Amino acid sequence: MIDGVIKYNFDFRPTSPLHVSQYKDIEDVRSRLYALKLIGISNGIGYGNISQKNSDGTFIITGTQTGDLSSLNGEHYAYIQEYNDRKFYLKSSGMIKPSSESLTHATIYNLHEEIKAVIHIHSKYIWNFMLKNSYLKTEDVDYGTKEMIDEVNRIYEDTDPLSDAKFVMSGHEDGVISFGRTLKEAEITLYRVISRIYM
Repeated sequence: MIDGVIKYNFDFRPTSPLHVSQYKDIEDVRSRLYALKLIGISNGIGYGNISQKNSDGTFIITGTQTGDLSSLNGEHYAYIQEYNDRKFYLKSSGMIKPSSESLTHATIYNLHEEIKAVIHIHSKYIWNFMLKNSYLKTEDVDYGTKEMIDEVNRIYEDTDPLSDAKFVMSGHEDGVISFGRTLKEAEITLYRVISRIYM
């Protein structure tokens, strides 16, 4: 499998750009994480993605391969209308296809109805720190795969996800995920991990 490539089955319907009201809160968080180089580009491949769940169960997510852009607009966000992580399928619309991690986000939303935001960043320092310090972790499986979906469900099988809303992706180098009831909560969870590195 090639990094940066969408691996799930999906229906994509090209539409006009998303309205700023649909992605403004995500963009505010993304701008901070981009400045910290937790979202960006490495070896020509964009990394990092953020999503926010709507009240009707749909969600908005950054589009595929947008990590190299310092700021995004309505052309760079995708609207996920339907998803089924068990069938490895989702349906989206917008001017761009959704992130290759979209079904991982969907799986996290399925863990608990109160989860409304997911952040996926890359950092070698944070990744190594979490692996060495007994944080929740997936096994050595590739990102965006059915195996990753199974791993996310496994690590939270006996754990309330909102009591430990972060994990490290062992098989996805530098990949770290945090989530929460709000984007602010997901972002603070990430910063708390970072703060422990420098304690």
